[in-house]
Amino acid sequence: MADTRGEKVLLVGVSNRATPRVLAEEHLDELERLVETAGGRTVGRYVKERASPDPATYVGKGAVEEIGEDARNGGVALVIFDDELTPAQARNLEERWGGEVRVLDRPGLILDVFASHARTKEARTQVELAQLQYLLPRLAGQYRHLSRLGGGIGGRGAGEQKLELDRRKIRNRIARLRKDLAEIDTARTVRRRGRRDQFQVAIAGYTNAGKSTLFNRLTREDAFAADRLFATLDPRVARARSGKLSDTVFIDTVGFVRKLPTSLVASFRSTLSEIREADLVLHVLDASSPRVEEERRVAVEVLEELGVDPAKIVTVSNKRDLAAGPAGPFAIPISAKTGAGIDALEAEIRRRARPEAGVFLLRIPYTRGAAIASARARFRVLEEKDEGNGLLLSVAGDRQSLRSFAEYAARAAPVRGARRKTSPRTRTESLSGRR
Repeated sequence: MADTRGEKVLLVGVSNRATPRVLAEEHLDELERLVETAGGRTVGRYVKERASPDPATYVGKGAVEEIGEDARNGGVALVIFDDELTPAQARNLEERWGGEVRVLDRPGLILDVFASHARTKEARTQVELAQLQYLLPRLAGQYRHLSRLGGGIGGRGAGEQKLELDRRKIRNRIARLRKDLAEIDTARTVRRRGRRDQFQVAIAGYTNAGKSTLFNRLTREDAFAADRLFATLDPRVARARSGKLSDTVFIDTVGFVRKLPTSLVASFRSTLSEIREADLVLHVLDASSPRVEEERRVAVEVLEELGVDPAKIVTVSNKRDLAAGPAGPFAIPISAKTGAGIDALEAEIRRRARPEAGVFLLRIPYTRGAAIASARARFRVLEEKDEGNGLLLSVAGDRQSLRSFAEYAARAAPVRGARRKTSPRTRTESLSGRR
């Protein structure tokens, strides 16, 4: 593998009505950090104003000439675009630049960073699968696109090992990797079942939010943690350090990032399932980041895509020792580095692990059918009554879950004629409180 430290890189982004220039510049700031993580050195950047990307070259003929000339004059051999390029756009750009300048996009760079950080067999398998899925449509019937991958940023992992593979061989390799991942997923499911008697807490969030540092603080582990993007890829599981959380295990997970390649999300499905299957998810935010709100939004979108129940997510505002403003109204402020706020966080975890049970009344209109179905799924229904325009439910469950139904909370007791849905154990309970 060639040494790519200090490789000169130019960055290119596009601004328009949907992505104002200020936001485009912020995206390039993060792209520059990804380049640093990959071992490169950014020597220039461009933000081009375009209503929509040029279908042939993404940035248009004039910009292509300008960037190519600057790259050649500055001894730059790699230009990275902030958005995903189509195979045709990448091919056209390299042809315009005469093969002197290589082209890469954000998904390709992220895949390269993942390849350089993959340590375990599982991580390497997942990254290789994602890389091959990314490369396959870019072959264009020849190996010129792959032949450049012998070294440098964008050339680690699967690419440098598969220079001589044709489409058929690559598809066969993809099929084999998917089979391997299915076996890994089965093994992970078995291990997860072995932890069923313990309260499982997944630590998730945007990359570099301090998840591994928090994991080390809450456990006795010494997982690698550094102030860089994607410092760790492999989920780690460890028991809680605190004796008050003796039946709790924490799971450190891979970080999220904007414009994450879809192939990477798909291949890391088994790893990300740790988040979906956990009893509680700590959504860690970097309170010191100037882009904390956008990072929060990106992470929330990924959690939604994974199917994580919002009711089991606790927002944690980390790095409060470095932040200027206050934490959000629903976030627990902490500093994983100094330990500030950890006691409050552990208290919230204990409360979630041993929820306070109670019996509640919910008055839900029939027009909110989804809320009725959700209440029936989340609580044990003791009794229900038709009120004409809605349903009055008596339900038993933990108080924390009631927060999602605050607008339906009711105090009035029902009149006679309610339909009872009780078991022998609960027949002494009723909406009117009779014993």
